[in-house]
Amino acid sequence: MRSPRDHRPPLSPFLPYPDAVAGTLGLLGIPPSGDGVKDKIRLARALDYEPMFMVGCTQFIFPWAPDEAASDEHTVLYTLPTSAGTWTRRVPRGMGLGSFEASFPVQSAQDHAYFQAACRNAALRQPQIREFFRQWRAKVGDEGVIVIRHVNPYWLAHQVGQATLFLHWHDLEETYRASMRAVYEASLVIFEVAMEEGFDFMSASGLGLEMTSPELFSVIDVPCLREYACWTHERGGLFWYHNCGRTQHFFAEGVFDVFEADVIETVAPPPAGDNDLAQARHRLRPTSSTKGNMDLGRLREGNPAEIEALTRAMVAATRDTPHIYSTADAVLPGTPPENYLAFLRTVRKLCP
Repeated sequence: MRSPRDHRPPLSPFLPYPDAVAGTLGLLGIPPSGDGVKDKIRLARALDYEPMFMVGCTQFIFPWAPDEAASDEHTVLYTLPTSAGTWTRRVPRGMGLGSFEASFPVQSAQDHAYFQAACRNAALRQPQIREFFRQWRAKVGDEGVIVIRHVNPYWLAHQVGQATLFLHWHDLEETYRASMRAVYEASLVIFEVAMEEGFDFMSASGLGLEMTSPELFSVIDVPCLREYACWTHERGGLFWYHNCGRTQHFFAEGVFDVFEADVIETVAPPPAGDNDLAQARHRLRPTSSTKGNMDLGRLREGNPAEIEALTRAMVAATRDTPHIYSTADAVLPGTPPENYLAFLRTVRKLCP
């Protein structure tokens, strides 16, 4: 990863949706098995790339459980017992727990109390966490990289809405900081188990400049990211940072150098992001690897010739620098297998 002149650059598409994997296997004449992990590994073997798997974390801190007896035809009531009392939330039927603003449970100062109490219970679930992670490592074996799914303390582990977290910060800054600290400490309990069970990367994510400001990023995100990276490195691990938004400013100003991530993704180009890959790679410290940059919309809507041209440009922009060839977030549903195959094969043709 860090020695592109001594080793060929890694190729690892970001979490392709099952239809992209199944369709590409079919195009290669390999019948899909229906097992998502096995099919990703089979496709990676066939096309000579490194599959990555992202395994959950926050469900062990916030194990929300549906209460159908207290639900109705329009909403589902979820409950979470804590030492501060039972925390509840209602979610419209058919919607995921993080689907839209009204469903996020942190709405008030009292919700922060529930949130912090829930975080303190994470240590009680260590046996369950260990068994879950051990099964994942056994299933993937040495056939792929496992990354712990992002916790995002500054986003309160997805328990507060993106559009309102800054209002909470403005009105309840001391409380918000306490909640960030609580979920950070809870996540380290889980990270410790993940590292012991052989997970390859600890990770965190953040908002790009379409959702935050440089000042808020430096105050809210950066200190926590630096703590994560230091904690991971002190234990001999690797730290992975995910941001799929507008991040060119952070590369240009050296902000991403501050927390010393081992991998920074997704260096998304317009329109999803605002990055020029060559500029971003040139500015970043040489011991951090970039990852990503293939635009998801172009990958889905373009044709194989266009995808090959974009891939060639990606390789040219990162020649002799640490870069993992990948996509600017999860490969979208409906991406033509021919396009996905063109991306993978072009990288391997240029970086055999």
